[in-house]
Amino acid sequence: MNMKSHKSFLAKAFLLLPVLFSSCATIISGSYAEIHLDGNVDEPINVVTSKGEYNNLLLPTTVVVKRRHLEGQRILVSSENYAYSDIVLHSSVNPWSVLSAVFYGVPLLVDLSSNAAYEPTQKHFYVVPGAPIAQSDSLRQADSLRMAQATEELKQMYWKAKQLPERYCRHELRAVLGFGNCQASRARDKMIDRYVSRYDLQENGMLHDLFGTAYVQAGFEYHYRLNRKWEIGALANWGLSNYNYCADYFTEGGPHSPWEEPEEYALANERCKFFVFAPSVRYTWKETPWTRTYSRIALGAMRHHLSFDYKRYPWQDGYDYMSYPYSECDRMAELQTPIMTDGEDKIQWRMAYQLTAIGASFGGRHFNCFGELGYGCLGIVRVGLGITF
Repeated sequence: MNMKSHKSFLAKAFLLLPVLFSSCATIISGSYAEIHLDGNVDEPINVVTSKGEYNNLLLPTTVVVKRRHLEGQRILVSSENYAYSDIVLHSSVNPWSVLSAVFYGVPLLVDLSSNAAYEPTQKHFYVVPGAPIAQSDSLRQADSLRMAQATEELKQMYWKAKQLPERYCRHELRAVLGFGNCQASRARDKMIDRYVSRYDLQENGMLHDLFGTAYVQAGFEYHYRLNRKWEIGALANWGLSNYNYCADYFTEGGPHSPWEEPEEYALANERCKFFVFAPSVRYTWKETPWTRTYSRIALGAMRHHLSFDYKRYPWQDGYDYMSYPYSECDRMAELQTPIMTDGEDKIQWRMAYQLTAIGASFGGRHFNCFGELGYGCLGIVRVGLGITF
């Protein structure tokens, strides 16, 4: 029937739409927020925020604060001759995080782990000097000590935040989604190529064929931490591939016009699935209280179910070939008996392996989200959620 699969193109384009909005707050806003200060002050001021210390600033000016623990965070202001009240910040939800949550779930967890999910409710403040400070050594020393103490407290908070706790969770459960070619793709592709070349088939992607000919995978895994570096565990993974093909057969003996109806048409479907169970070993390269990078190797067994179904039908008179919707061919075929069938349905067992070049997890003590890049029985790209206890 020589028709292009417009529905498949639109479906795949829609699938890629969430990528454009993935982790919007993290990409656009970052982990820090700007605070703008203005006021009628005739001398330089000193400011201490969660990001650092700013000295000899002239208003108006801009300082930076960390988005982490934003609610109730204080900005300290001082000068040589006046006292000032602390600026207290309040937090609200970052609209970009709402956009990430609407289009896709995992990027919201990335925003939460990177502290980009919140922003200051008020970003502009007017600084008003308080009572004058007496020009005595004792008061200037008190102000200097106050600033030094606040700076030291911030340094101590930053140092403690980077330290790993002595006690840590040793058990981890994960739920995973995987995409892209995998170890099972080669046998499936060889089967498809055999029938495509034999019957001159072409792709007939439907709206539900969102992932095309690639395997879509889902699985669970458990790991136990022997120490800070090494983990052992096991994984279970399922994969599914489902795609449609078609062909038109015209009268032999030369070219045909674009309006000529075929004598016969064919519908074919590839549906393959597999299950993997494999012990797994992970090695941690670097770890902080909120992030971890690692690699993995796994070796186990795969049960691979390969299925291809080919059916050829006579073309029915009365249908407009040029305007006939290609997705309606299944309905026409339901009313007919195929004049020819072919295909196969078999199960193969093989050794399964997975090499994860790099993986990274983001989150707190008990919950995290993660992504991995590698090749093997689990696919090229994997994302998911984990819980530790």
